[in-house]
Amino acid sequence: MSFVPTLSTQVSATRALRVVRWLLPLSLAAIAIFFEWSEHITLEEEGLTPGFLGEIALFGLLGPIAVAITLAWLSRLLAAYQAASDELAAANRGLEVAVADRTSHLRSATEQLAAANAELAEANDELRQLDRMKSEFVSLVSHQLRAPLTNIIGALELVSQDADRLPAASQRTLQILTLESHRLSHLIRTILEVSRLEAGRVTLRLGPVAVEPLLARAGASTLAEADRRWSLVVPAGLPPAWADELLVEEVVRNLLENAGRYSPPDAPIDVAARVVDGSIEISIVDHGPGVPPDERDLIFRSFHRVGGDDTTVAGYGLGLYFADKLTRAQHGTIHVESPAWPDNESPGSRFVVTLPIAGADPDEGDAAEGA
Repeated sequence: MSFVPTLSTQVSATRALRVVRWLLPLSLAAIAIFFEWSEHITLEEEGLTPGFLGEIALFGLLGPIAVAITLAWLSRLLAAYQAASDELAAANRGLEVAVADRTSHLRSATEQLAAANAELAEANDELRQLDRMKSEFVSLVSHQLRAPLTNIIGALELVSQDADRLPAASQRTLQILTLESHRLSHLIRTILEVSRLEAGRVTLRLGPVAVEPLLARAGASTLAEADRRWSLVVPAGLPPAWADELLVEEVVRNLLENAGRYSPPDAPIDVAARVVDGSIEISIVDHGPGVPPDERDLIFRSFHRVGGDDTTVAGYGLGLYFADKLTRAQHGTIHVESPAWPDNESPGSRFVVTLPIAGADPDEGDAAEGA
């Protein structure tokens, strides 16, 4: 069954995207024009040369316009997703009213059961069809977004090859454009993966997974490259987990990105693995603000973020939702423990993933063949 986000969550995401849709391109344009004007007109007193006008057109107009077009597509995507969710909620309400009405008016228990079953089956088919249409629409629009965004990123990478010839201000503007484009690309890729997962199109390839090298690889690519301090503690002789290696690594990467997003830049992130109650337990501990008790289950829902409309922390509320779905698909569990440290200012959180041990279940061979 697909998860439908609450109306307040959808409205918050839509409002935030509307603000970013105008603020980001305008900010990029203003920054580019300001630095170009300061360098060429104020400092070097060159005047309106072709080089100056060309840089203004490239970095002050074309770049922000490309970002604005991409954000407009994303805004339409969220609006369509919200409309589909509203229709699904309305269908649920209509189903409840229909069942209540039939229950109160049908006199015959046999006729009541038959009628209710027929209506439930029809409503269930409609809900499944609507949910399938929503997932297909999200996937289609996301695919359509990837093409222009790939072209934008490719163009920026070409320009970056000669970035050393540009003024320092222009290089900074180019870095901002490249960073924001990659962020949008990551969001679209996440939406596509969530859509595939909800549609049941993710194929599991279960097998023995060596946990220590997987954690080391994920930590090096996610945290080490971002100059984040982190540690890895794995006891000797840790048995392999029974899981899909690629999907487990995706879960760990999402949790590491979440820890890095909420922790101070100089705070370390602790990664560990051990055997607990016949299962492999992977834990990731951060030094962030922690998770309130009433939100420990909500954070694994799509588009839900601790802090609500707080925009100081980047993210779209999909990473933990995706990690939870992938973990459960591999017969594992995921939960959060907070506080993790005796620190009122940065209590931190401890995310725990448990997976079966390879060889512990005699039916693993059959499960692998079924996957």
